[in-house]
Amino acid sequence: MIISDDRDQEIRNLAYFLWEKAGRPSGQEHDFWAEAARRVETEQPCATVQQRNRFVAR
Repeated sequence: MIISDDRDQEIRNLAYFLWEKAGRPSGQEHDFWAEAARRVETEQPCATVQQRNRFVAR
């Protein structure tokens, strides 16, 4: 389903941004994913969501 794929990508991008902003701590992947999912699901507007498309895959 396209909507689900888009939402998953949005969560992935935001989780990555939050992880980077926190200094790339190891062992907290689930925490960042949960926080990103919560923000996306509740559609809380924030500056990080607008900046998420600035990342390039490595």
